Amino acid sequence: MNEQRASFRGGPYAGMVPLGVFLAIAIYLVIRGAPTTEGMILAAMAGLSAGMFFSKNFAAYSERVFSLMANRVAAVAIVCWLWAGVFSGILAESGLVEAIVWLGWKFNVQGAAFVVVTFFSASVFAVAVGTGLGTVLNFTAFMYPAGVLLGADPAVMMGAIISGGAFGDNLAPISDTTIVSAATQETDVPGVVRSRLKYVLVAGGIAAVLFYAYGEGSAAAADDESVSKIVAKVSEQGGPTRLFMLIPPIVVVGVALSGRHFLAALTAGIITAAILGPILNRELVLFTITESGDVSGAMVSGAMGLVPTAILTLLLVTAIGLMSESGTLDAVLNWLEKHVARTARGAEAAIVALISLANLCVSVNTVAMITAGPLANELRKRHGIDAYRSANLLDTISCSFPYILPYSAIIPAAIATQHEVTKNYPNVVVTDWIEMAPYAFYTIVLFIVMLLSVLTGYGRKSG
Repeated sequence: MNEQRASFRGGPYAGMVPLGVFLAIAIYLVIRGAPTTEGMILAAMAGLSAGMFFSKNFAAYSERVFSLMANRVAAVAIVCWLWAGVFSGILAESGLVEAIVWLGWKFNVQGAAFVVVTFFSASVFAVAVGTGLGTVLNFTAFMYPAGVLLGADPAVMMGAIISGGAFGDNLAPISDTTIVSAATQETDVPGVVRSRLKYVLVAGGIAAVLFYAYGEGSAAAADDESVSKIVAKVSEQGGPTRLFMLIPPIVVVGVALSGRHFLAALTAGIITAAILGPILNRELVLFTITESGDVSGAMVSGAMGLVPTAILTLLLVTAIGLMSESGTLDAVLNWLEKHVARTARGAEAAIVALISLANLCVSVNTVAMITAGPLANELRKRHGIDAYRSANLLDTISCSFPYILPYSAIIPAAIATQHEVTKNYPNVVVTDWIEMAPYAFYTIVLFIVMLLSVLTGYGRKSG
């Protein structure tokens, strides 16, 4: 039986109602200082409900809402989040991040040097676990207070942490953005990762120099008593022995780059972490059933923490699908073909514009890539652009300036974590969005690198 497509009164413009209502409510939430995922979910539900009143057939519209949620690319991203959530949950509570802090202290790495080390270690961590948000939360909790107390500039420290999360999200073979960028362009993940190095390493190198140049804070910020408290806490938790928790991330990256499926790579990492974690940290609880019948533990909190984002993704994918069926996306593609995408360079510029606009409208970069991905794939096919190239344009742009948008999940999560940190370390200040955003050097430099790449043709080749 052929599936009936949704049709709207008002044509392409009416098809924009579900996403338009979502964006209006999302902007309101941002203005009110409450850009939470839970609020965004209700906004998406309101948008889908509003779209029903513009449909020609309520029953057909309702059925399409259900069927459009069965989006394979969205399902891939959600599975990636759940498995990566379990993995990062184990690492976060294993003591790995604290061990890295302890190591930096013992080698007398302070001030600007500590900022550079933070950027490097956050990048490695994010590449391993495949989640920029998880990296920002973990490193803000431990590296941020240590860096500030060791003489690093607070705003630049946060910029380094955010940049490290973006770097890893951009490059990790198991990152949802990496997987989605490859899937929407009909190509393979290992090849995409290898082809992305020429952009990522250039931006990362420039960012590291800038972090060193601007990372030195006030010497008066150092407080021997607070620093001693941090070192003592880390030493009590196992010190350098927990650096062996770097083995699971190495396993994940190795399995992924060997050509195995990302799910196999994450499963291998989870098994390795679940074995090593309790050995290195006896306080680590992977999974337990409480007396009241609840379940808890590092694996549970890691997976469940990303469930709201998964729900929001399904709702927005549905709204985008309805917009596509109304003809809106076809109209956009035709306009770009007529006015912008007349050459390969023009097509790449159009892809950059599409993914930038999608990221400005949607607070989850993976959803933005799902939105713009099909259009980018059609443009690159028409102009003979290599699939790796279009996948890189989607992912690098999505991991650049979107990371420092005030309504992205990254910024409010980072600020909330800083407030928690100050409860234990009163001398550590909370930096707001205006202070930290200009120092997220990697995200800014990467955007400039990609614009120059499109203008000069660097990295472009025929498909």
